[in-house]
This record gives sequence, structure tokens and C-alpha cells, in this order.
Amino acid sequence: MSHQFLSADWLRDYQSAWNADPEVVGGLKGFSAWIEYGWAESDFPSVYLQVDSGSAAAVAENAPTKIDFVMHATPENWRKICCGELNGRAALLTRKLQFKGSMITAMRYMGPFNATIALLGRVPHDGDRMAACKDKPASG
Repeated sequence: MSHQFLSADWLRDYQSAWNADPEVVGGLKGFSAWIEYGWAESDFPSVYLQVDSGSAAAVAENAPTKIDFVMHATPENWRKICCGELNGRAALLTRKLQFKGSMITAMRYMGPFNATIALLGRVPHDGDRMAACKDKPASG
């Protein structure tokens, strides 16, 4: 069963996929943070992922006291990211992925960061908040 993209249930599926990916977990060893994922120019609520030494440790629907990184995008840019038309580095550098947080830390972990962004498109989701990929059917 797939869930609405960027919902708490979907983020739990993403958490499982994250923890099953040795490139992500190994590449982020030593990295701990709260990450907010959300929609630019929208009233849809954000969701939050806690990373503890590379592992996705917890999902929250309410904002934690301290958020280390914020990543928001428009539905069209999330679609491009999920479809692989836009990788994490390009999304970050072109500001199609609205990012707040330590750019030094993001650059230090750019390889695993790209892997976490690519992982977004591999977790099934209901795509009614964003258009389907042009080259493949919508997940779910």
C-alpha cells in the first residue's frame, strides 16, 4: 500500500528504505539531525525525520524543538526529483530544492545526500499532490 507523498505514513516507508540502504546509512555515519520535508508555496503540513549517526531513527508529524535542515520544493520540483529528472545536488544548487541548514555539512555529505534524494522516488506514493512522471506511471 502506498501513502500520500510527504505524509507521516509515507515518511515511515522512506525511513525503512533509508535504513535498508547501506550507501545512505554508511555514508552518513556520524551525521545526526532533524530534517523537515515539505511543500513550497503550499498549506500542506511538513513532516520530520530524525537521523541518528546515519540511521533514520524517528518520524514526527509535529516540529521538533530544533530543526537542523529544511527541504521544501514545489509539487513540480518534487516530481522532477522523484522521477530522476533532477538530482539532489542540482536541485540544491539551482534552488529548486529550497534548503535551509549548514551548507558546509550538506557539501561534506553530498554523495549520501544525493542517495537520500534519489531514494525519495523509489518509495511508492500516491501522487495526487504532484503530477506523475512522464516516462513511467505514477507509483501507487
